[in-house]
Amino acid sequence: MPFDLAHSLSHSHLIVQPSDALLNPPESYLFIQDFLIIACGTLYLLCYLFYITRTIRDRHLSGPVEYMCATMSYEIFYAFATTSTAFERVAFLAWFAFDLAFVAVAVRFAYPAGKRRRVAMRTAGGVLLGLAVFWGLARRWPDEREQVTAFWTGIVLQLPINWGSLWVLVREGSTRGHSLEIW
Repeated sequence: MPFDLAHSLSHSHLIVQPSDALLNPPESYLFIQDFLIIACGTLYLLCYLFYITRTIRDRHLSGPVEYMCATMSYEIFYAFATTSTAFERVAFLAWFAFDLAFVAVAVRFAYPAGKRRRVAMRTAGGVLLGLAVFWGLARRWPDEREQVTAFWTGIVLQLPINWGSLWVLVREGSTRGHSLEIW
């Protein structure tokens, strides 16, 4: 039968929100949603690989590494607050691992030896503070698996990183540490 593979995967979707399940969407909707989630995650990881490569090559950052504190906190907190399957949790933690790899490369290659420990400690402290903030937000505005809070805080987290990179690009007149394609 031509659709055997699709039928065998019909109950293996990444994230089916209860609100989606109530609407009883067609299977094609869920497959498209799965593809978009995987594509977004893949682009995210590729960006980090490109940033890591540029940071090593240029020995320069496109902004302070402390921008990563909130993103790393987000990925740790929501890996456990929003996920319902081991695969989802592993995906969030994989993103965290790439963040951690980028921070390690940034501290090692873009900061002078005398500042590395202080920057690493500030970053670790920022991650802990971020975890407390996300926990507080989830308690203040609870929702189903913290999905609404995760969505809005995820968008807000990208603003300082993106605009900070653009600001450094304009201020320095250089793409050292990043590129127009990455941005």
